[in-house]
Amino acid sequence: MGSKGCPCVNAIDTLASLSERHCELPNGEIGIRLTISDHQCVPFSYGSSQCLQHDLIYDPGCDVDRAGKRVIEEYCVRPWCYVDVAMCKSESHERVFRSPDFPRNSAVDLYYSYTTCNSTADDWLEAEKGMDYAGDHPFGGVSIDAAIPMYVYPMMYKRDSNEEVLITTGDEFHNDNIPYEGIYINHAKNIQELSRGDIQNITFTHKSQVSSLLHPQSSFTASIQDIEDGLVDMAVGPFWVTGKRLSMTSFTIPVVLDKTYLVIPRPGTQDKFSDQIKKVLAPFTPGLWILLVGIIFCTALLSVWFTDRSAEAMNQNQNDRRMSLQGNIAKKRRRKRAYARLVLDSCLQKGLFFCSAGVEQDENASLPSKLLLFGFGFFILISVSAYVANLAAFLTLSTIDSVSSMEGAVAAGMTICAHPAVKVELEIAWPDAKFYFELDDFYVMLEHFDSGICPVMAIGYEDTILDLVFLAKLCERDLVYSDSVVAEIPLGETIK
Repeated sequence: MGSKGCPCVNAIDTLASLSERHCELPNGEIGIRLTISDHQCVPFSYGSSQCLQHDLIYDPGCDVDRAGKRVIEEYCVRPWCYVDVAMCKSESHERVFRSPDFPRNSAVDLYYSYTTCNSTADDWLEAEKGMDYAGDHPFGGVSIDAAIPMYVYPMMYKRDSNEEVLITTGDEFHNDNIPYEGIYINHAKNIQELSRGDIQNITFTHKSQVSSLLHPQSSFTASIQDIEDGLVDMAVGPFWVTGKRLSMTSFTIPVVLDKTYLVIPRPGTQDKFSDQIKKVLAPFTPGLWILLVGIIFCTALLSVWFTDRSAEAMNQNQNDRRMSLQGNIAKKRRRKRAYARLVLDSCLQKGLFFCSAGVEQDENASLPSKLLLFGFGFFILISVSAYVANLAAFLTLSTIDSVSSMEGAVAAGMTICAHPAVKVELEIAWPDAKFYFELDDFYVMLEHFDSGICPVMAIGYEDTILDLVFLAKLCERDLVYSDSVVAEIPLGETIK
């Protein structure tokens, strides 16, 4: 019974071996005493082999006859069973918990699951908060299970069959027979040696798959979930001490304050030709540039029309023969192609006038044409004066890509890639900032930088300064740590 990747197991022999806990059942048979409720004696088949309402059947606190008018706890009707924790962690997404009846120093490893029985553990977890379990001491020759959240070279990693360092997790991550290496692994082993037998053994294991479903944005928070669920005693790695994580487990005194810096493109390397073009156009808004082009176009059309009217007036003073000849020419000129060419020629001419800040004088032009050019010349005077007055200020400005401070990034409305584990802390410190939180992988942040999602990033210095591969990728992209501190987050070690 149970799901395919997390089946129920038979724990009868395990329970029967605990002779110091033997007790007599109401029917006279031998059972085992648990601590779920006072004076509870259950048969050895309790929790074994199949999904049943074990508490409703055996727990005196869930006895309907004894309850009388009292409403029994909701956990009493939830089916569950003992499971194989190693199989459930690696081959399923079922949520598994260590039995509080058998702490780690009891030499009994029993784990249970409600979800494998298509049930929920929420009611039991709530009821468990008010119960007291004796004998669960962290030391005294204890063996410790420690979860590894992910690979972070050179802090914690594995090697492949060719002895090459692995920096991304694969199937081997869930194989505990392949040993972990790294600075934090050696640190944990040193603590074991210094304990002088107080810690008998530290077993390094992977985080469970279901914790990754509960916390998809952070592998580190997922491993802390395994601590809260009782699957492991601690998690190894550089853990930010955040409010959310403190609500799930305890931490040591902070080892160091990790300063999160703004990572930016190297200042001065982003002044491309396109950036200079933008500066030249910056004195006027896009709407104003469209208005200028529209005025030049309208001036060109009016110029063609006035010139055409003037030519028609002159034709009327010629002799009949010439009128006939000029009439034929006028008809040809009125053709669409001819007018289009005249309009294009006039647009180029008026555009040249605007760019050269002047107009061409024509003594033989008609009065309407002269008035039109006078107005256009005055328009050029006002426009060029305003443009030149502002151009110098914009040419001396740095491009937006060379922002070097968090204040500048916020003011520019830039998207800032950041770690989701410190989302609350960053949003409190910078409420107006435009952060982008996705996964807890700094390498994914680099991919977002490459795709243009985030022109800058907020990255923990202590968390990455030893990752030589990551630092090399920063150099490839000409990215640097600025001196702008985004936040200061304490780093600590998890404890149960």
